[in-house]
This record gives sequence, structure tokens and C-alpha cells, in this order.
Amino acid sequence: MKLLPAVLLSATLGLSAQENPGGNRMGIGLYALTPVGNLESEFGTGYQAGLQIFFNRESRHLGRIRIDYLQSDSKHPIQTGDYGIWNGSTWVDTPQFANSRMEAYSVAYEWLPHLEDNSRHGLFGIFGMGGTLWNETLRPIRNSYGGTYTETEWGFTLSAGLGWRFNPHAAIEARFATSELVFNEHPNYGSRRSFLTFGTSLRF
Repeated sequence: MKLLPAVLLSATLGLSAQENPGGNRMGIGLYALTPVGNLESEFGTGYQAGLQIFFNRESRHLGRIRIDYLQSDSKHPIQTGDYGIWNGSTWVDTPQFANSRMEAYSVAYEWLPHLEDNSRHGLFGIFGMGGTLWNETLRPIRNSYGGTYTETEWGFTLSAGLGWRFNPHAAIEARFATSELVFNEHPNYGSRRSFLTFGTSLRF
């Protein structure tokens, strides 16, 4: 029974520290994600989640570092190539299909200018830049040749959006992010990957 009061006390101290400019700067972000552009027709709704570190918390020019993970699965099997089958007299080309999962790991800095003269409440903008490691994992469907494999691409990512802060601890945000692939020798969906997110940012 002593554990519950200790947990509640720790949470209260964490929240109260947020009122102090020298207090805890940590937070988390939880967002629903929708691919747009080149990915829109192939991938469905996913999610993005990550750790956030805030700076200038009492200034209207709030800033943060984001360390995020995102995931989105393909809407339908994706054709990854063809393979031949010998039918006794000739080779027959057969399409090869796989289920795909797009994942990304990103680190970015975002500037959050608030409309009010502080960062404690109200409307704010979101402008960010960073880098993203994109992984697409392809798993062949039944009766399709080949094994599971992952294709990796690096991207330079820009983001922009709007948010509304209810108090120093909670805000809702809508963002557009686009990632231009750096080493795009054989990209499956073009050299740009873009998505929309909507969700919440929580500061402890």
C-alpha cells in the first residue's frame, strides 16, 4: 500500500517541477499518422510516438528535440518483382507479392513560437528539421517466392504545423512532415516520403 502514495507523490513532484523554469524538461508525443503523396495509395493509417526534450519553457519561443518512431502497414500486398516457374515446356513469369511495413526512426529539432507572450497556453506554430532513417520490411505472402528482407533509406526531414496548449503539461498538435531521401538509388516510392500527424504532446 505504501507504493501507491510514493508513485502519486513522484508524479506530483514531476508536474510541479514543470512550473519551475529549472524543472523537468522531458515529455512524450503520441500521434496518429496518415501517409500522403507517394505513400498514400500504398500505406494505411499508422502511429508515431517518441521522447521530447523541451527548452526555453517560460519563453514564447519554446523549442524541443524530438526522438520518434513511426510505423505504417501496407493497405494491400505490394508487388516486389517476378519469378519464373517451369511448367514442363517453358518458363512462366509469376508476380511476386509481399506485405510491407514502413518504419522510421527520426531525430529533429522543432521551434514552437507561441502567439501569447509565454509558452504556457494558447496557439503556437511548429517548424522543424532533422534526419530520418526509413526501413521498409517486406514479408512475402503465402505461395510467393523469397524471404523477409528490409530496405533502408536515409532522409532529410522538414516539418510544419499548428498546436494548441491547454496548460504547461498538455497540447494537441497537427503536423505535416516531408522527408527527402539522401541516398535514393532505388527508392520504391520515389525520393520523397510525406505524412500528416495529429495527436498530443505531454510535458512532465
